[in-house]
Amino acid sequence: MEAVLHESITSVSEPQRDSTPDKIAKAPLLPDLPTPGRALIGVEQPRAIPALGSPTAGLWISVSRSRTGNSRTRVKMPVTQGVPLMADWNGDGVATPGVFTGGDWLVTNAAVGSASWEGFASFGSDGDIPLTGDRDGDGKADIATFRDGVWNWRDSTGRQETFVFGDTGDIPVVGDWNGDGVDDPGVVRGRTWIVPRPNGEGTRSFEFGAAGDIPIAGDWDADGKDGPGVVRDNQRWILARSVTKTDDVSQIVFRVDEGESPLVGLQSSSPGACPTATAAAERFGKVEQRKVRPPLLPQGTRLIPGYQEINATLRDGMRGVMVTDLTDRLQTRTMMPYYDPLSSEPSTEEAIRRSANAALSAAILYSTSGYIKDNRITRDMLLDYARWHIRSISCAHGSISPGGWGNGWQSSLWAVVAGQAGWMLWNELTVQERSYVAAMVNSEAEYAAQRGPRYFRNRLGAELTPGNSMSDEVSWDLLSPALAFAMFPDHDKDAKWRDSMIAMAIASFARPSNLRDNTSVNGISVSVRLPGTNANEDGTVTNHGIVNPDYTQNVQHLWWAATLLRAGRQPVPEALFVNTDIVYRALAVVEFASPPYAAPGGTVYAPGGQIYYPMGVSWGIRRPATFVGVDAFANLYAAPDTNAGTFLAAHAYDTRALQMRFRSGRIYAAGQEEESYRRGKEEYALQQVALAWWAGAWKANGASMQVDTTAYPWVRLHTGYALDETGPFQAKWP
Repeated sequence: MEAVLHESITSVSEPQRDSTPDKIAKAPLLPDLPTPGRALIGVEQPRAIPALGSPTAGLWISVSRSRTGNSRTRVKMPVTQGVPLMADWNGDGVATPGVFTGGDWLVTNAAVGSASWEGFASFGSDGDIPLTGDRDGDGKADIATFRDGVWNWRDSTGRQETFVFGDTGDIPVVGDWNGDGVDDPGVVRGRTWIVPRPNGEGTRSFEFGAAGDIPIAGDWDADGKDGPGVVRDNQRWILARSVTKTDDVSQIVFRVDEGESPLVGLQSSSPGACPTATAAAERFGKVEQRKVRPPLLPQGTRLIPGYQEINATLRDGMRGVMVTDLTDRLQTRTMMPYYDPLSSEPSTEEAIRRSANAALSAAILYSTSGYIKDNRITRDMLLDYARWHIRSISCAHGSISPGGWGNGWQSSLWAVVAGQAGWMLWNELTVQERSYVAAMVNSEAEYAAQRGPRYFRNRLGAELTPGNSMSDEVSWDLLSPALAFAMFPDHDKDAKWRDSMIAMAIASFARPSNLRDNTSVNGISVSVRLPGTNANEDGTVTNHGIVNPDYTQNVQHLWWAATLLRAGRQPVPEALFVNTDIVYRALAVVEFASPPYAAPGGTVYAPGGQIYYPMGVSWGIRRPATFVGVDAFANLYAAPDTNAGTFLAAHAYDTRALQMRFRSGRIYAAGQEEESYRRGKEEYALQQVALAWWAGAWKANGASMQVDTTAYPWVRLHTGYALDETGPFQAKWP
């Protein structure tokens, strides 16, 4: 096993001067681009917000207002029949969908994304008007029905009460009319609102609205008192401050289409903040963001062979992606400070990963290239665009918004891409943006640490996941504890994150000979402790049932993690270099004879930057950008005999050549032949180019690396990183 570091990675080598032309052809001028909505710094102030619901369409939408634009959040629910509702069912400070159908109350506690219905209560019957409110003051929604002036209430403890307030034909409303923390009944009769006075001293009547208006009520200004509101002409929401200040109104245009009903949502943060953040998440994030140390940001250079092309590809590709997002893909959301990414695309992977890749590319270009202005995209435009993605993606994460994305397949990778973007722009972010990034990174690091390593083959060689190595999943999972360890120096979870990262690094590309080679890595007897393997003996990786170069290149995840640690001024465990050279040699050095492999045979890295696939193609026949990233990290860390710098330059030239076929800044031709990844192939290619630029910045101007050879013998290499609760990270070996 190769755990020894080469001389080339312990010091910074002199950059070589590129022999290619000094000037690269420019892409055409851009159209005027909109500026994405900006977030505002705010404090936790629960307030009512306009919302609507349609059970027959399975769609609930809420609107968070701010001075810079209105953010809309969508929750997709299974289609059903009944009366739509929104309430804070579990007391987390965020209102979420519900429906009343024939006496059954169905709810979800998800505030974003797609969710399923859960049974909440059986109370009432057909013909009743359902309502919600906090009747007992515990912060959770209590339920009520109204029929002909008779109210039936049931609170969260199960206590019930029945009383009369109003008459047949009245429209019932609920609100905390006096600010005592308890919701009371009210009715609307024509234009007249009738609500109880404080201490049960009769009723208060006042006029508000007009004939045909739909009455609603909520605490629109976060002063602790609910005020009346109406929806007029199915689009104009007129909202009064309180029952005693009905002439102090605000208005918002929010269309209610046929089949939709106006509702009242609840936001636990102020306008301009994440509209679906819970109060607890806001508090947690604001504590965690204070523990973050900004990264080192070495500046890149175009003097290394291939880096003039990398820089030009990154700049033009960034322009192309920004134009696509701001004038097409997300054009209708550009005025929203938070654009709800989970509703922007058909799949979560495309919605999150695609935008995260764009954000990281922008962050690397902004922070490490001396970027000022290019093709009418200014430095401020680039920053606004990156921040827009970063805060929207992190806001939609489950650590912030109930029901959000994360803690699942590949979410560790997406969170690292978005999280690194935020970290590299740390000094440019607001406190709230930092809070959401910190909470997201913390959550994914915890999840990945708990999952721990997984294996393709057991110690006897039997395939546990036939045809598909776990090397890609384990190696991308280790990135999230690596980023957390880098971002949060001296955090109380640092040892857990470090140990899980070490475990997954050893497992990611473990080979059969590692089961008998008596190697010790960071004090771990690998041959004794390793329960399985993920790479083949020659360093190749099997995925999609074939020896697959597109998955062999995931060895870059270990080098990526090492670079994150260097950016965080953290020592790099030697485990992050286990088998990395051997795996990279499977791309650059290992010969595949034909037959048995496909003609013409040879190495995966063919002359001229072409890629040879020994057993067939998984993702497309022309993907040089996919390999630019791993080449750049190999040029920083791998042994000289891999000739990584030569391959890096070849793939950089080929990527730029592909891009220069088009005026838009895109890299790939239409269709699936060159690249078949359907969920953001341009953004993925751009991210690999950006990572290559970042790795080159470390090669040219980065601080020297401190390698950690400390023994951590308790690190657990088995699946599931279950730690002993009696002491930090003293896991018992099975």
